[in-house]
Amino acid sequence: MTRKSKNKSQSIVRKCPKSEIVRKISDEEKKAFYHQLKAARIEANLTQAQVGKMIKRSRSQVSKIESGKCRLYMDEFLKFMKIYKKSPFFFYSVFTTNEVIKSSKKARVKSAKQF
Repeated sequence: MTRKSKNKSQSIVRKCPKSEIVRKISDEEKKAFYHQLKAARIEANLTQAQVGKMIKRSRSQVSKIESGKCRLYMDEFLKFMKIYKKSPFFFYSVFTTNEVIKSSKKARVKSAKQF
């Protein structure tokens, strides 16, 4: 890599303000994400008890995860994705939807059929 091209690539990275790269997740976004998690389970025609058995957790713990009262770890999230047969975009789309990000009202989540 030449010196000129190295400086050019560094300037591209610097053009994006740090505040745009890292930002706090809003309460509306969190609610919308957990709503998507619950919607995926319902679309898969599974109960919380059935999902709990699959991930070796109790029904109560699945309920707490879906309501955002219990932390969702990445390995569990990957299990949910496999069980529900959903892509990461299905869940994370709530963070890119202007309706959720800009809305101060209750978050509305698109149904899975719109993806």
